Amino acid sequence: MNRSAGFLITTLIGALFSLAALAQESGPYLGAALGQSKFKEWCDPTLAACDDKDSTWKLFGGYRFNRYFAVEGSYVDWGEVTATAASGARVAADQHSYGIAAVGSLQIGPQFTVFGKLGLLRTEQETRRITPAPLTLQRDETELHYGLGVKYSLTKNWGLRAEWENTDKLEVQMLSIGAEYTF
Repeated sequence: MNRSAGFLITTLIGALFSLAALAQESGPYLGAALGQSKFKEWCDPTLAACDDKDSTWKLFGGYRFNRYFAVEGSYVDWGEVTATAASGARVAADQHSYGIAAVGSLQIGPQFTVFGKLGLLRTEQETRRITPAPLTLQRDETELHYGLGVKYSLTKNWGLRAEWENTDKLEVQMLSIGAEYTF
């Protein structure tokens, strides 16, 4: 066997092992997370009282094509925010979103992975004036969604995630901690 044939065979074997390793790092995953949301534009200095933070939760699932790229769908319940005007009028708003995002990952050790996401959310917000006279307004829109996170792999299938996420129009930020199961 000449050197060119040996080099070609070695290269092909290496490529096959690389593809096998990437195949093991691909597949579907599901998860859930709990956290806290903060609405950046909700509170105004003219308000008598305001609460722009609440507990939040989300469900997510996706498909990892390889160790670097995945597509992820999510449902997020952003919680409820409230405000009271100086006049005594009280308002509350509930928000939830569902969407899809591209996720880029970079493994920085045998168990740690950092990732970023960019996608679109369909957000539905219901704002209720409680006093003086009840009134409900509905706001639905599509918006940009992005975030950063870190994943710690506990086992081959189970991992813990910590994330920061942000939306473009609703202007809400979320910090969350969750669990992920990879099939």
